[in-house]
Amino acid sequence: MSGLFTKTLRDQRRALIGWGIGLAAVAAMYAAFYPSIKDSASDFDTYLQNLPDAIRNIIGGDFTTPAGYLRSETFSSLGPILFLVFAVGAGARAIAGEEEDGTLDLLLSTPIRRRQLLIDKIGAMVVTATALAAVLFVTLWIVGPPFDLTVPAIDLGAACLMLLLVGLAFGAIALAIGCATGHRGLALGVTGAYAVFSFVINALAPSVDALGWLRPLSPFRWYLDPDPLVSGIAWANVLVLLGIAAAGYVVAWLTFDRRDLAA
Repeated sequence: MSGLFTKTLRDQRRALIGWGIGLAAVAAMYAAFYPSIKDSASDFDTYLQNLPDAIRNIIGGDFTTPAGYLRSETFSSLGPILFLVFAVGAGARAIAGEEEDGTLDLLLSTPIRRRQLLIDKIGAMVVTATALAAVLFVTLWIVGPPFDLTVPAIDLGAACLMLLLVGLAFGAIALAIGCATGHRGLALGVTGAYAVFSFVINALAPSVDALGWLRPLSPFRWYLDPDPLVSGIAWANVLVLLGIAAAGYVVAWLTFDRRDLAA
């Protein structure tokens, strides 16, 4: 474990604690709402049936079961938003942020090589994102049962894993853009725009035939389809999201290693 990796984690500890507390609070809040939602099952079913297909694709089709409620309220809405904000921000900041802040030259003036610097930054991103996914899992596993919000631990773990992987996929895209351009704002803007575009495409494609060919290009297509809260881990989807993240890391390495930082 290198000193830079440890330092990066240490520098992020306050942000990680804040994100962890916020994520746990949101998960606990949604768990506390579940009994009242379950008591209104028939009303919610009627309401959902009257929604357009695209909206049902976004929020899920069933608020009245524990798995359906968690998918709709936690894993289809605020959960991905929070993870993407964290992961994309971390990816954009890892190299491009250091470069814009004027600290990258100081890091590279030490014996550390660019490749090792990038590996340590990626490692810190993966560790912190994994810690947040673990916080979400533990919170729901502990807080859920008192409110009858219970799903098998293996399925809950599968959903948290997929949330982690989709976050890492977009984080890797932001890292690659930041390494290629040296501009944190550009990495944030382009990745954020792609995230919104791919989210909309994934929601609309099942009901708009002309968009069907675009859906596999969306990381969200491989996130909750099939639903891990019901069917567990879909290993093909895991491999696709890992492949997107790996491709982003490779592009980041190639562009960062070859770019003239003095330009």
